[in-house]
Amino acid sequence: MLPPLVADMNIGIPVIQFLRESGIDIVSSVEMQWGHLSDEQILARAYAMDRFVLTHDSDFGTLAVFRGYPLTGIIYLRPGGRLPSEVIADLCDLLTASVDWTPPMIVVYRSGRLRIRKL
Repeated sequence: MLPPLVADMNIGIPVIQFLRESGIDIVSSVEMQWGHLSDEQILARAYAMDRFVLTHDSDFGTLAVFRGYPLTGIIYLRPGGRLPSEVIADLCDLLTASVDWTPPMIVVYRSGRLRIRKL
């Protein structure tokens, strides 16, 4: 089971709906009208809410690793710009993966390849 999430602006509504239907606790940046917020601000809000950021944007990892911003976790789905059905297929793999979601951590997933970096 995935941890509680904040979906970045680049995560499609069909993907968010799929996760909710799968029982995942997810907050949508689009629905929260956070479009004016920077990545730093979204990461800070997710951290304050004890949620992982779900994104296609590698900038979140840069903020956490190289700039030292606090985080609960990041799930970075690669590559971006894919159809929601392709993203959902990847998330089905993550939903069944045996992962210790203890924060803080960064997870990178790309078509069957899972990398986990504990911080």
